[in-house]
Amino acid sequence: MFLARVVNKVTSSEKHCAYNGKIVYVVQPVLPDGTAEGSEWIAIDYVGAGIGDIVVCGGAPGVAKSVFNLDMAPIRTLIMAIVDKVDYRDI
Repeated sequence: MFLARVVNKVTSSEKHCAYNGKIVYVVQPVLPDGTAEGSEWIAIDYVGAGIGDIVVCGGAPGVAKSVFNLDMAPIRTLIMAIVDKVDYRDI
């Protein structure tokens, strides 16, 4: 799992049927302080996130398949939570 900021919405005229009715976003991994780190990812929204939100992303083989009740799910990353606050200590 990783923290990320939702940066853009993906629009496509052709897509796999597993994506029907789902919102696809571009997410930028971030550190707990909000600093961008690493490459952007594509993630399927599962919780109602929007552009600018800090979210928890993740996934494992078969998770999207069971979450969305699909026979085949070529989905690697899900947006699983919207973050209200990050409370951490720099040790």
